[in-house]
Amino acid sequence: MKTFIILLLVFLSTAGVAAQANTAAHVADSTSLKFTGRVIDSVTKEPLIYAQVVINEGQKQVIQVLTDTLGKFEIKLKAGNYQVKVFYMGNENQVFNLLIPASPDHVFSQVFNVKIKAELLNEVSVYAKRKIIENTAEKIVYHVDRDPMAKNKSLSEVIKKVPLVTVDFKGVPSLKGSEKVQVQVNGRSVTDYAIPVDQALKMIPTANVESVEVITNPGAASDGESLAGIINIITKNKFSLGSNLTVGVESTIGKSYTTKPTLNFTYGVGKLNFSLNGSYSNFKTQGFSNQLYSRNNFLQTQEGNLGYNGNPVYVNSGLFYDISKNESLNAGLTASNSPYTFSQALQTNINDQGITNLFNRFSDNVVKSQSLSANVDYKLKLDKPGKEFTIGALFTAGKQDNLNNSFNNYLSGTAPSTLQELSKNKNTMRTVILQSDYKLPLGRHKLQAGLKVTNRHFDSHYQNMMSSQSTTASTDEYAYNQGIYAAFGQLQLALPNKWVMIGGIRYERTQNDAHFISTNSNVNQGFNSVLPTYVIGKNLENGMISLTYSYKISRPGISFLNPFQNFVNANTVSQGNPDLLPEHKNGLSMAFSHNAGKVYLYVDASADFWSDYILRVNQLVNNINQISYKNIGSYKQFGTSANLNLNITKALSLTVGGNLNLISTNDAAFNATYNDKLNFNASFIGTYNFKGGYNFQAEYYLYSNNYFFQSRIALPNTSLVSFSKSFMKERINLSVGVINPLESKLESDMLNINGGLTNQSIQTVYSRGLTFGFSYQFGNDKVNKKSRSNIKDNDTKEGSTNPIGF
Repeated sequence: MKTFIILLLVFLSTAGVAAQANTAAHVADSTSLKFTGRVIDSVTKEPLIYAQVVINEGQKQVIQVLTDTLGKFEIKLKAGNYQVKVFYMGNENQVFNLLIPASPDHVFSQVFNVKIKAELLNEVSVYAKRKIIENTAEKIVYHVDRDPMAKNKSLSEVIKKVPLVTVDFKGVPSLKGSEKVQVQVNGRSVTDYAIPVDQALKMIPTANVESVEVITNPGAASDGESLAGIINIITKNKFSLGSNLTVGVESTIGKSYTTKPTLNFTYGVGKLNFSLNGSYSNFKTQGFSNQLYSRNNFLQTQEGNLGYNGNPVYVNSGLFYDISKNESLNAGLTASNSPYTFSQALQTNINDQGITNLFNRFSDNVVKSQSLSANVDYKLKLDKPGKEFTIGALFTAGKQDNLNNSFNNYLSGTAPSTLQELSKNKNTMRTVILQSDYKLPLGRHKLQAGLKVTNRHFDSHYQNMMSSQSTTASTDEYAYNQGIYAAFGQLQLALPNKWVMIGGIRYERTQNDAHFISTNSNVNQGFNSVLPTYVIGKNLENGMISLTYSYKISRPGISFLNPFQNFVNANTVSQGNPDLLPEHKNGLSMAFSHNAGKVYLYVDASADFWSDYILRVNQLVNNINQISYKNIGSYKQFGTSANLNLNITKALSLTVGGNLNLISTNDAAFNATYNDKLNFNASFIGTYNFKGGYNFQAEYYLYSNNYFFQSRIALPNTSLVSFSKSFMKERINLSVGVINPLESKLESDMLNINGGLTNQSIQTVYSRGLTFGFSYQFGNDKVNKKSRSNIKDNDTKEGSTNPIGF
């Protein structure tokens, strides 16, 4: 309760800080006139993104600003004569004269045509510190490449610092407390590359990441299944000339350890650019397991050691070709090989109505998965700036072999002396995605439309064998096809007084066809979805306020539909439900942001209403725990989130964030043990920049008990302390730190209660360790100004993105 009160006070105090900052800014500029400018290339007429604009009055500098992703900037100036200088990589540093007349009824604007030199500069001077966090009506952007503490860290660690994002100690991300979030890389879902989300965050080199976008209410251009929102990872988009190689290593030393060397190489000549990046990991996590299962007069306890280790490899290569002034072609290849082993050595004690059995259980679960993805994207710029057509394709093939070998050695009781269980699960998958996108500027407005076809195919074969049986105990085999056919249209209107309105609608036709060979049954589902999204927002003096409504869908996966009875153990059986319907969500949210001077603040409030919500349900039937899935009567979630970044001094900054959610479920057919409970988490990050380029950062992440229907999950709090330093004009980056200095072990406690059934699993892992990071950049750092963009599932990224896979 004490922690909850502290978190609530943080939310209230941050709103007060923003109100004071807004008032001060308004008073200071009350006698000034609004001036808007746009900086473009004098030849190509394309906007110059993040150009530095310096305005002087005589010898005195008045203001300096950066252009946005459309090459625009907006300031307030008093009447007078000014000189405008534009600093941009490769420009001729022209000086423009600017006359602001004494006319309070006018809004002044001017376009600055900047000449770009043919040759590139060897050095670039930086005139202003770019903000790490920025946001618009549609998204929040965390610029990873501007954070000096992000170098040489795992992406799963860096992403914790992104507003509204939570990552648990296993590496699974959540957005505003919900795991129903779609994680993308350059606008494409990670799952389309057949790589699990938690593994992708550990494998993608942070050195290749430019920014992370948070989209809480994706528009019509996004997939309809982005239920809780989108976390979009944008990789670096520099078109390098010559060769550039960055090598690095990330390492954690302790009882649980990790070593990950990384590589990032680019080579450019003329209109052609090649890139290659990848990583190799060697890790091992050690700890303990305690499990309890009880019902009526039955009690089973297990305790012992656990280990988790693996050697994943990730490689991505890409080719960009500038066909002509208005045409470009991107191609990429992404491959991953992920072998993992989960081992347990447990002693089991069973008391069944006074009869006791005691045995040792040894198990190894080995998972080997491989995937290969290829993509190609073509972009055509048409007769006016911003008018363009893109078309692209993605093909992914993957397979996974899962082998679970368990051996029971009975020490006492009436059971056989030994029992061996061997289960095998082999599956293959294939994904083909075709999509096109058309953008048309209409004055200050934008129109966008597109088509997308997704086809997924899965084959799976499962066998379970026991040494006490002469034949196979159980077999499950199925073939599954899913087709999604989508079309969307979206219009963005620039209204008077800085108002913006976005309206869009997306149509999706879904066809699920599955043949379950072992049960000789079929599932054939076809349904249509019309998914609207509306956003209205206003650009404030130093921020944004917006109201968003969205309607989203979530389709049941194959494991939810499969009617095969899988005996997890002697006490538990799981079975899918082929009659499941897709779930839908009506979401409404209001957000406010302030970003000026020393303060960045984001606060929102949301209300989400689900229909046909898919729930994992436990029932005790004939003394067996039966796990299945069903669509419940109603599900509601009300929440608020906040993030405050405060630059206390030039060297010291503090970031505080968190979210608070109230979840309510209602279904008369099943018992809801936990309902109308509050879930929250919070983060506290302090940074100090010493003289000489030394940086210090302390991080602490706080989690409440997470309650939902029949389950309660207690996640451990985590912490990190680190130092970093760059040398030789940032060619060498070095970092050291301590992970979880406050706790040597992390404990996760998962409890499920349903009437007379109690199931609890506690996993404890060694977590404290020393971290070390090192990277070195070889070659030149010349970068061409040309941007690259690929087919994306959403249009919220205004700038260019790396089109070549990850």
